[in-house]
Amino acid sequence: MFLGGAEPAAEAELRLPSFKGALRFWWRALMWEKLQDVGELRDKEAELFGSSETGQSKVLMWLDKPLIETNSIDPSWSPASWENYTGYGINDRERGNRRFIAPGNEFKVHLDVQRCTEDQVSSLINALKALGLAGGLGFRSRKGWGSITLTQLEGADWTCPKDRVQWTEIIKSLRKSSAQGQVQKQPHWTAFSNMFDCAAGPQKANAQEAQRWLGKNYQRHVKETLKEFRAQFGLPRAFKTIPRSERRASPLFLHVHQSPDGRALPCAIWLPADFLPKSKNIPGNGQSAKQFLEMLGRL
Repeated sequence: MFLGGAEPAAEAELRLPSFKGALRFWWRALMWEKLQDVGELRDKEAELFGSSETGQSKVLMWLDKPLIETNSIDPSWSPASWENYTGYGINDRERGNRRFIAPGNEFKVHLDVQRCTEDQVSSLINALKALGLAGGLGFRSRKGWGSITLTQLEGADWTCPKDRVQWTEIIKSLRKSSAQGQVQKQPHWTAFSNMFDCAAGPQKANAQEAQRWLGKNYQRHVKETLKEFRAQFGLPRAFKTIPRSERRASPLFLHVHQSPDGRALPCAIWLPADFLPKSKNIPGNGQSAKQFLEMLGRL
């Protein structure tokens, strides 16, 4: 997990603002089929999480303690490696090697929801589940780095998925719980919709093996995709069809899920939305990304 601390060159640190920011992202992702209006979304988010206009957040959060580590990445990554491909920019010679928090760490976040409505509590629980099933923290988290797993959820019904079947069923149930009818149009922001899809690959012995397997298969699949359609995996890319200055995070999220028995699942989730302000359509209609999910599910 590549998160900058007070001294980024010397340490990596997981603090509450990083967790809260990720939780808000997944909360927004689950709200599309209830709101579908950016202005209303902002109002509801400010009402729950607070803002300069609405005041303090209705949900109060705190960490038991911050996670601080001084690990440094292996500088021997080759330019053609899956690590360098999915972690592009991590091993930056000009900035120096980034510090990271090692796999296997645990942390606990407390949420005080006494001021929240029943609907707000429900939306927070679903966001926590989404973050703990498909999300991560820090640099390149959409490519599987910094994946986190929700192992316990006190005060709510939760059992950490033990295999690919349970993982898939639970994450699909989140979309069903947020849906209000069948929405046919493409979301305006990265969100769960009727276009959402997900898949998990074969279980591996540990998280490191799962990430390695996922990274290698992802790298091979993208390189086998026609260049003019690779923008669906994120921008910038040096192709004539889209200016290199355009930036767009990939709608395909890679994730490593830690099973309770120590084994791990290589996972991916597809959350398509309007691609760019002036170009709403996803290059290649996201067909290659969806084929990657199909491949994961078959193996």
